[in-house]
Amino acid sequence: MNYSPSSCGLLGVLRKIDSKKICGNNVANSLELIKYRGSDKGSGYAAFNLDSNNYYTIKTFFNGTEDEIKKIFAEKGIYPDNVTFEDAGNTKSYCFNVSLYNNEDALDEINDELWINGSGRIYSAGKSLNVFKGVGFPADVARAFNIYDKEADMWLAHTRQPTNSPGNYPYWSHPFSSFNIAIVHNGDISSFGANREFLISRGMRSFVGTDSEVIAFLFRELLRDFDLITAVKIMSNNCDDPVIKYKYRGAVLDGPYTLIIGYDSGDDLYMICLTDKTKLRPVILGSDENNYYIASEENQIRNINKNATVWPMEPGSYFIASMKKGIISHGTRHKITDYVYSYNDADIDASSVKYNDLDSHIMALNKHDIIISNVLGHRYIGMKFPAGNKHIKLYGNPGNCLMNLNYNHDVDVYGNVADDCCDTMTGGTIRIHGNAGDVFGQAFQNGKIFVLGNVGNRSGLQMRAYMDYKPVMIINGGFADYLGEYMSGGIIISFANNNAYTGKYIGSGMIGGKIIIRKKINKKYVGLQPSQEYVRSMLMALRKASIIDNDFYISMKNKNIIDIFDKLPDEAKKYVRKMMSKHEIPSYEYRKLNQDEIQEVRNLINEFDSSMGTKNIKYLDSKFTVITPRY
Repeated sequence: MNYSPSSCGLLGVLRKIDSKKICGNNVANSLELIKYRGSDKGSGYAAFNLDSNNYYTIKTFFNGTEDEIKKIFAEKGIYPDNVTFEDAGNTKSYCFNVSLYNNEDALDEINDELWINGSGRIYSAGKSLNVFKGVGFPADVARAFNIYDKEADMWLAHTRQPTNSPGNYPYWSHPFSSFNIAIVHNGDISSFGANREFLISRGMRSFVGTDSEVIAFLFRELLRDFDLITAVKIMSNNCDDPVIKYKYRGAVLDGPYTLIIGYDSGDDLYMICLTDKTKLRPVILGSDENNYYIASEENQIRNINKNATVWPMEPGSYFIASMKKGIISHGTRHKITDYVYSYNDADIDASSVKYNDLDSHIMALNKHDIIISNVLGHRYIGMKFPAGNKHIKLYGNPGNCLMNLNYNHDVDVYGNVADDCCDTMTGGTIRIHGNAGDVFGQAFQNGKIFVLGNVGNRSGLQMRAYMDYKPVMIINGGFADYLGEYMSGGIIISFANNNAYTGKYIGSGMIGGKIIIRKKINKKYVGLQPSQEYVRSMLMALRKASIIDNDFYISMKNKNIIDIFDKLPDEAKKYVRKMMSKHEIPSYEYRKLNQDEIQEVRNLINEFDSSMGTKNIKYLDSKFTVITPRY
């Protein structure tokens, strides 16, 4: 099959203290399930088994003999024991045990010398950690190291699509590790230069050249100075201490990324996930009675346990789970509501259908009403359909690009849907009896989308209306950041039921359409507003130029720009518009709907209630936050 890599793919699984060890077969199969995210340029696994060993297991790529590698270590007073050879494809890999006696610096020196001399690289070192990585697809590497028969307390896994480093040698494959720490990463660390300089200032001399490797080193260095939670906050730019933020600014990660860290503290195992401030790389979190999960796609978790509870990660947040203590940080403020359905007598059982081939099976039936069961990460469903009026029921969890370009088909999804679904719809109705992922309904042009749960980041991005085309999105729950970003038409309604989380930057850049939310939204979360410090400086400049007086400055200096803009004198508005686009900050009202609005939405809400089993029509007389463009 011809695969088109989309980015890297990640997986992390940590067992709960009273549960059995995790079978490598489940991990390898769940990583292979998203083979299309990576390429044949690298995959890998990290296994943690917490025990009381008084020795380290060392693994090194080395272009020499066993006697030569023993000699290099012996010169530093480290004597390898039980040396074995692992076939890593085009590179030799040696594995052995050593007693370090707290002399980790000696191992760092050996690693530097190996890399600087071009002879090898230590890629795994820990009392509980064992890294297996090579060049190939996930199944290739799993077979090479017999991952299927191994067990561990915690697994990290990765399939790679190279971006900033070569892919022809296993040096650059993930996971990367540093003394009981392993990481897997998807994205680009734009702070790589600053992070590298920070590590050099701490005495590090050699790097393989990928931005991912520095993450493991950064975490190790931060743990020398701080507790685990503080280290996580520094790396994820969530530290509130100004002194620490300044001193350790070189350890802050930036750029589009999602990463998983595995860490052995000596008496416990921790699994950590970080994502950037706008969550430009996918991630889903989960748990069940046995394990905690972090994955690029929900289908990876469902493949291990179809009844696991899953939830989205909030942009810029962090998730921490401990084998002994449980979840320390959930990585979200969403109320966790999961949706799991099953169906036994379907027209198509998707469990045996390839991830990108479900459309062919659907069209081959030549039926109007079609029921499909066991949907698990299948992508591109409906994208090959010609215009028509099929009614399709999907049970399970569709993957990316569900019903993109839909024209007049009617679809019910019983389960959660992944990212980038319902793009550029020009007709029909999609009902999601669950949650929806990020970038949901992008460039949505016509038809109706109903969601029983919550929607992810940038839902309704670039929604547009044209002549008789008017898209409608109704959400029973809440939404993440950037709802209705650059919206130019249509209507979005969120009832924010069940105390659902509602995100920031609502309606940023919108030039048309309307967003209606049954909740009083804090004004600072509307549009992409400048900071109060910026606004205060702007007002000071206007006062200095005698465009506003001191009384106006005093009354407005602590307010958000959305409260100030309409009150500015006309001359001041001219200058403010030059400094920021007026469309970045839409208009905000908290009020009851007027009669025209009620007439516009009443039938839509009734239809939503009828098809989704809700009773939102009773809220029609409530107050809503109404967000419209600022013309």
